[in-house]
Amino acid sequence: MLTLTPEEITHFRSQLADSPEALEALDAIEECQGNLEAAAQLIAVETSEAEVSLRGDSNYLDKLTKKLSKIICEEEFDELMTGVLTTAIATLAASGNIPVALATPVVIYVAKIGVKKFCETAKPES
Repeated sequence: MLTLTPEEITHFRSQLADSPEALEALDAIEECQGNLEAAAQLIAVETSEAEVSLRGDSNYLDKLTKKLSKIICEEEFDELMTGVLTTAIATLAASGNIPVALATPVVIYVAKIGVKKFCETAKPES
């Protein structure tokens, strides 16, 4: 699973400074020593609207990201990923009907591995 360095967390903090929910997600990522998987699970537990069926799964972030791949792999979403990630997070949260705090590690995960690479390997779950 992907891990963010303290420098990367600081970089994302500056990018997401206008989104209190995204900053809370970054706090969780920091609390989990940069581990995106552990942070996504922590956020899911703290978020009542999270996918109950996936909670506690050791591949929670991967499965959630694949579940949202129909949205992530749209051309319009790829364009959102090229700028400040706040818009991509808000769009994913709204389109995927998940909290912004949970959309944050998903978008960061996809940003780290690259949208095109993710979409080449992702098989959407129904």
